[in-house]
Amino acid sequence: METDTIKNAYVSYFDVLGFTSRFISGDLMHRYEKLIAAIDELNDRDVTYFLFSDSIVVVSESFKKVRETTRSIYTWGILNDFWLRGGIARGDVTGLDFSGVINENRIILPFLGEGYLKAYKLESTLNISGIVLDDIFFDPGKECAALRKNIDYVEYVEYLPKRGYEDKKLLLLPKEGSLRQIVDTMYFEEMLKSHVDDIDKYINTFIFFIETLLRTADNETIVKFLDNLLKELELHGSHILIPSKVVIIFVAVIEGLIKRFRTGTFNLVPDNPREILETYIGNIIGTLKIQGYLPTFVDYVLEYDKKRHTTVYKDINSLRANWSGFH
Repeated sequence: METDTIKNAYVSYFDVLGFTSRFISGDLMHRYEKLIAAIDELNDRDVTYFLFSDSIVVVSESFKKVRETTRSIYTWGILNDFWLRGGIARGDVTGLDFSGVINENRIILPFLGEGYLKAYKLESTLNISGIVLDDIFFDPGKECAALRKNIDYVEYVEYLPKRGYEDKKLLLLPKEGSLRQIVDTMYFEEMLKSHVDDIDKYINTFIFFIETLLRTADNETIVKFLDNLLKELELHGSHILIPSKVVIIFVAVIEGLIKRFRTGTFNLVPDNPREILETYIGNIIGTLKIQGYLPTFVDYVLEYDKKRHTTVYKDINSLRANWSGFH
């Protein structure tokens, strides 16, 4: 069944999050069929796909094709509530004679080699629906030279990482132009409906896209998003949500707003940028206070500053000192 080894091929490995519980319940079955159809539409003979149970593997000798195929599959997954976690690596891959995969009553799933193992290990470091890129790609002159930081990929530290994997990761961003649509699909209710068994992964993923939105979107989009977010909190916050998880989301939102203010992005609107920031953060803190989350929020901000060496707590207090209408 084996043929010559493909030297230094590119391999993308995906794991379907929450596969067992959601597939058994029938929640994922229809989406899985749609995923297969979406992959069929890619129709690139230079790319090989393996789909077995909750795993998807993409192999090619072209880094660009693996990268863009991975982005397409990942973006499709996020938009269709079919969350994927993956990694892209490089290494030798076992060549295959597919005529030998099925032999009478036996189906032999081959070992794909070093490249597959590297991608699998990379994927297992994540606690988020995301695609991590091997650091080796970013060496001078290497494959990622054509990738644009904060457009094609981002350096990211997860809020709720796996123990032992708290370091910064290089994550592939979804297809350009899809961010707003993705954020519009992610609401509080979804946390308990679709991701009750992996809430930490939901929180990480939700925050990942919030941070990207806060960094790149126009102010009108930010206002609409925050209004929707606060409405969701008012509707569901005191009834079905887990307080600590809600608080983590809003720590991330406020940190993102402060970063946005520091970069001068608020200066693109005619109003006073500082007043805009104060209004946003004042509305968030006011809603957290009404919902009874403010003490927990303060504790988490202090803990967050301690772990990440930020000044979010100090910045919030500095803003609050100038708020005439906030008590």
